[in-house]
Amino acid sequence: MKSSGINWFYILIGMVLVLMLYISGKYFKGSGNAAIGIAQTTEYKINSEKSALVKSVNVVPGMQVKEGDLLVELTSQALEIEIAKLENRISVLKSERSEKVKLVDAEIAYIKAQNDIVMEELDAEILQTTSELTMNETLTREFVSSQKPAAENPQTIKINSLKTQKQKHIQAIDIKIKDVRQEMMTDQYLLENQIILQESELKLLNSEKSKLNKYASAHGVVKNVYVKPGEQVNAFTQLLEINPLRPTTVIAYLVNKKADVYPIGAAVAVSSYDQRRNSVAGKVIGYGSVSELPEILQKSTAVTAFGQEVFIEIAADNLLANGEKVLIR
Repeated sequence: MKSSGINWFYILIGMVLVLMLYISGKYFKGSGNAAIGIAQTTEYKINSEKSALVKSVNVVPGMQVKEGDLLVELTSQALEIEIAKLENRISVLKSERSEKVKLVDAEIAYIKAQNDIVMEELDAEILQTTSELTMNETLTREFVSSQKPAAENPQTIKINSLKTQKQKHIQAIDIKIKDVRQEMMTDQYLLENQIILQESELKLLNSEKSKLNKYASAHGVVKNVYVKPGEQVNAFTQLLEINPLRPTTVIAYLVNKKADVYPIGAAVAVSSYDQRRNSVAGKVIGYGSVSELPEILQKSTAVTAFGQEVFIEIAADNLLANGEKVLIR
């Protein structure tokens, strides 16, 4: 009987050892450099960069949002007034540019019309003088028979003078039209520069206006909303708070391991404790203190475990859940 009791004692000791190995393998399994941890989200706050009026709030606490969703629409009366003033100035400058083109075209048309009148008068005078010269030459040939070369006729001189005058008048008109066009080009250049400067300023103001509106920078869930439509807010006022849909930080706990196992900047693999295929790359960003493991990491053992905190950054595009138990290698 005594021998049988001793055998049962050893069997019981063996079962306890097996159970301890099972618990260790189940809840602290992995290679010598593996650690367990918790995936956590870090909520981000959205603030107003400058004083503005809340035009609309498109979300409520608990609402899930996607990246790029419009959360809060803000407006600034002072900014709207400046934008309206600039748009009006640009419109006036463009109208002035268009009107000056029309005025120049009208002035050139007037110059050409005046030129046509002068040219018609000169042509008529040349034609009349030419007719008189022809008639005189005919009469002279009939009644005068002279062997001496005839002196240059005054009418011929007049015709040549009229033709020279006509040519110079054409040159003068061309110069005048060129001057008008050059002046127009200078005015157009100055107006165009003013328009470009005003449009650049308008673009900056519109960009500033678009930045007033607040959009979701990542998928997440609205935690708190601190403003309501119609409310005037000051610069740097907190508008709302969002929890990312996926965790971006992991707190690992080094149990019976030295911190130098995970040096800062080291690349690690973080995977779901229950689904190892669900894995994401991470990077060690810092250390914390030695503290008690969260309840989820030691709920299956009666002995309270402690470990040194190691903070790991992971990408937001992962399939882990907030608060999920993870394995770090």
